[in-house]
Amino acid sequence: MRRFKFKSLTMRIWVTFTAVILIIICSISILYLFAFRKIDENAKIQDLKVAHEILLKNNNFNQPVNNFGEMRNLKGSDNFIINIDNNNRTLIIDIDKKEPPPLPYSPGYSNLAVKMWMASFIKDGNIHEKQFKEVYNNIEFFFIISSIKYGNTGKSYLISYMPNIVDNRLLYMVIVIGIIFITIGFFAAKVVASYISKPLKELEDYTIRIAHKDWKEPIKVKSDDEIGRLVESMNRMQKELKHADEEEKMFLQSISHDLKTPVMVIMSHADAIIDGVYIDSVEKTAEIIRDEAARLEKKINQMLYLNTLDYVLENSNKNVDINLHDLLIHIINRFEIINSRIEWNLDIDEIIITGDIDKIQVCIENILDNALRYAREKIFVTLKKEGHYAVLEIYNDGPNIDKKHIDHIFDKLYKDKTGNFGLGLAISKKIIDFYNGEIKAVNRDKGVSFIIKYPLK
Repeated sequence: MRRFKFKSLTMRIWVTFTAVILIIICSISILYLFAFRKIDENAKIQDLKVAHEILLKNNNFNQPVNNFGEMRNLKGSDNFIINIDNNNRTLIIDIDKKEPPPLPYSPGYSNLAVKMWMASFIKDGNIHEKQFKEVYNNIEFFFIISSIKYGNTGKSYLISYMPNIVDNRLLYMVIVIGIIFITIGFFAAKVVASYISKPLKELEDYTIRIAHKDWKEPIKVKSDDEIGRLVESMNRMQKELKHADEEEKMFLQSISHDLKTPVMVIMSHADAIIDGVYIDSVEKTAEIIRDEAARLEKKINQMLYLNTLDYVLENSNKNVDINLHDLLIHIINRFEIINSRIEWNLDIDEIIITGDIDKIQVCIENILDNALRYAREKIFVTLKKEGHYAVLEIYNDGPNIDKKHIDHIFDKLYKDKTGNFGLGLAISKKIIDFYNGEIKAVNRDKGVSFIIKYPLK
């Protein structure tokens, strides 16, 4: 079944408020029909029993003190005596000689007929305060019968009775109060909804502005409740999105400039070959084109690798045990060939870690490539176990990193002092962060160390 949907917050609050009140009214009505009425009946029967016992104790039925009918629970009550003589003739004797008030909505009601009907419940033998709850002519009666001594002949019985007149005033009062509450709730719901929806409307406009990258002043927090905390969260989101947007713009500016340079070099040398105007020889010019194309390819590959790295890491199922000692030896053997002037000093322990071996290799290669680029004469590589971490330190004796840049060299927008643009360190940090490790650069007295802390298996 299709559910009703309300676009208006006021209607939803009003419907909820109304439903709650209706549930309360229905619950009270059901409680009244069963519990309250049962309690009321028990109270009436108990009061009738007390009045009956008082008459029995007085034992003076000619001049009884009978003002019980004035009590709330005993309205319409009466007492009479049934005398059955030796010939089984029934005589009804009214004690107070007064007719009880007629029952409401009871056409054809006869006190004599009711009393004769009650007398039919008398059986032979003595009866002591026997209680009855029976229906006569669609009217429910409570009555109590007790044997007494009255007169000189036959058997006599005292009967105290009262009709069960149901008072529905409480039920009507509950319904009326419920209707009043529903009416009040409608107007209260509009006030509450306006109070709640006003900041929500501001948040809606705010999110639309954020969606359109409108980085104006953040929305002001006017309360400390859930809405206020939501506003604070959205302001933080706005700042982060603004920062990411600025980074993206700077990234695009930087990468476009860095990609344009090798493209211009390639095009200019290609035109030189076509025009026959080139430096040295065709082969030398072709080598320049090849080198610039390789540099361009490397940057493009790094861009693609970085942009897809998050998805690849999250969905990688290649996590295996990695012998970090063997992996380092394999990588360093390849790098030693690049620059034979560099002295390599290795102090590497046998340590096993878990991860994607391809990603770990890329991470280490990027750090070594950076060290090799700036090293003058030496590169030291150490691998030790410290607590629950494998600590890899790659040192080069190149120049120190400026203090204002050392905390940003792992950002994807970082350019070194020569103006070169690189993504290798950013890729390494993203990989290490994914495996809950740490990576940092530390200036030494002479040179720079890159330190990686990788959690052990």
